[in-house]
Amino acid sequence: MSPKKKQDVLGLISLGFFFVLLGVIIVITPNWYSAARSFVKDFELVKVNQNISLPAPESNHPVIYRAIERFCLVWGLFQIGILVSKFFLRETVHKKAETFSGIIFWLGAAYVTNLLLTESISWFAFLAGLITLVGITIIARSLVVLLYEFTR
Repeated sequence: MSPKKKQDVLGLISLGFFFVLLGVIIVITPNWYSAARSFVKDFELVKVNQNISLPAPESNHPVIYRAIERFCLVWGLFQIGILVSKFFLRETVHKKAETFSGIIFWLGAAYVTNLLLTESISWFAFLAGLITLVGITIIARSLVVLLYEFTR
């Protein structure tokens, strides 16, 4: 199978799974529309220091946070299957590293969202956690590629 066709197949499988997962999350989330609407309407500017105010929800939204957590967890686990497929299809190390870093991000996002859901962290700590995960995934991707280059 040509590299272009391999990418198309995995990309289409991922796109299809994304839509199925999104639909399932909506179906299993009770009153998702009103919960999402309430979440968006709940944002207010919060003063984080003397000169900076940022938007944050005023209250906890467990229905939305649980839905986000479930999405991130299942999508992260799905990415593990995609990574295994990339090994069988002999994808490039860059493609594997990209998927590996995605696994770290999505599973990490599920964890950080769970902390927000259980009110173990604040909204701004949640955002800081996501930003930190972006940095970790960039480092992880780079390390995978670098280790591969050193072991060749």
